[in-house]
Amino acid sequence: MLTLFFISLFLILVLSALLFKFAISDGDFTLLSRRHVKREEIEDKVVWITGASRGIGEILAKQLASLGAKLILSARNETELERVRKQLTGKYAPEQVKILPLDLTSGEATLKEAVDKAESFFPGAGVDYMIHNAAYERPKITALDVTEESLKATFNVNVFGTICLTRLLTPFMLRRGRGHFVVMSSAAGKTPAPGQAVYSASKYALNGYFHSLRSEPVLAVMYLVQYMPTIGYWLMDKVGGRRVEAAAQKGNTYSLGLLFGKKKAA
Repeated sequence: MLTLFFISLFLILVLSALLFKFAISDGDFTLLSRRHVKREEIEDKVVWITGASRGIGEILAKQLASLGAKLILSARNETELERVRKQLTGKYAPEQVKILPLDLTSGEATLKEAVDKAESFFPGAGVDYMIHNAAYERPKITALDVTEESLKATFNVNVFGTICLTRLLTPFMLRRGRGHFVVMSSAAGKTPAPGQAVYSASKYALNGYFHSLRSEPVLAVMYLVQYMPTIGYWLMDKVGGRRVEAAAQKGNTYSLGLLFGKKKAA
């Protein structure tokens, strides 16, 4: 009887640990299956990050620099890229961190020039990791209020520019027989929320493209990871309407209070 008790207690503890890990992995089984990055997988590798001037891109740059990566930082704002570069520390940072200003809407010819530069920055080493982090998100509006201008602005960055850059870089990786694409997607690409119709559509398009790319046999020697955090449809149903209201009132659309709604007046 005592043995059964300890076995049950052990199973409860294991299940609790797994549930906790599942929660901190944003409820994403793909992310949950990944282990901590080994330094040797990053050290001395060339990593190109778009959208590196702030937010997730800036944080990634700092982490990857500390792991000994050779970094190429891209965004439209060169001043902000220089600010990020100066803050980096690591085996090659900040002195050997390369700044490559880039506008994903600039067209194929300009993007081809950027790819050629990225491939030539470090003699004898091309891009090992392409991290697609750049994204464009307009203020939240209803699906029926979407304009042609907002559609083009969002898709030009989130879809067309990203796909074009991938298509131009892939031949270099194939010739070397190795390469990684890391796509920073969004919960909006898995669980659409009210007010994010265009942004969500762009992320669905991006996910569809890279899922197809990953499955094509031409990329058998390559790897592709998609980071798509999601906490489930129930959360979007819970807070969706309240997010639209908060956006209309220029309030915080990411507030934890959206889960609980407005307090009733006394």
